[in-house]
Amino acid sequence: MQDYFENHEIDDDSMRMRIFVQSLTGDVRIWFRSLGANSITTSDELYQSFTNRWEKKKDPLHILAEYDTIKRGPQETVLEYCARFNNVYNAIPQNLRPPPDLALYKFPHGFDPDMAYQLKERAPQTLADMQNVAVSVEANLIAKRNRARMERRTTFKEEPSSLEQKLDAIMSGMQRLGERVESVERKSSWEGQQSNTIRNPNFRKTQNTNAGRSSPDHEVRPPFHEN
Repeated sequence: MQDYFENHEIDDDSMRMRIFVQSLTGDVRIWFRSLGANSITTSDELYQSFTNRWEKKKDPLHILAEYDTIKRGPQETVLEYCARFNNVYNAIPQNLRPPPDLALYKFPHGFDPDMAYQLKERAPQTLADMQNVAVSVEANLIAKRNRARMERRTTFKEEPSSLEQKLDAIMSGMQRLGERVESVERKSSWEGQQSNTIRNPNFRKTQNTNAGRSSPDHEVRPPFHEN
C-alpha cells in the first residue's frame, strides 16, 4: 500500500486510510467495523492495530536469526530486498530490536562486496538514505557492466582470429615469392638482350679483310699436284 500511495502521489493521511480500509475483505473487514468510533486518528495507528491483530506471530529468536543471516537473493531487486529487510527489522520486538545505527551498519552486508563497498563509501546517515543510495548505486553498476560487456564484444569482433592471421601470412608470403620470381625473369630477359646487342668489335674485320680490295683473290691451290 505504501508503494501504491507513493506511485500515485497520494499524500493526504485521511485519504490513505480510506483507501487502505477499502482493501480489507472478509474477517479483516468485520474486525475493522467492530472498532470503536474515533479510536484511530492517524495512519500509523491504523497500521499498528492492523499488524497487531493480523500479522503472523513468530518466535523472536527466529526473527533475530533471520535478521542476522539476511542476504539479497540472486533474482531479487534492490527495492525488494529493502522491503524485506525493513519487514524483518520491524518484526523484531521493540525490546530486542537493534538500534538504527546497527541496522545502518548491517544493511550493506546483504549485498555483494562490490556494492557493499560502494554503499559504505557514500556514508549515508540514515537507513532510509542508504536504501535510496542503494537504488542509484545498482543502476550505476548495471550501466558500467553493460558498457564493459559492449566493449568486450567490440574488441572481439575487431581482433582477427589465429586462422585468419595464418592465412594472411601465407598470402603475403606467396605474393612476395611471386614478385621475386617476376623480378628474376625480368633480369634474365634484360641480360639476354644485352648479350645479343654487344658483340666483339673486331668480329667483322676478321671475317672479311679483303672486302675493300679491287683485285680478285688468288685461286686456292690443292696441296698436291694432280697426276
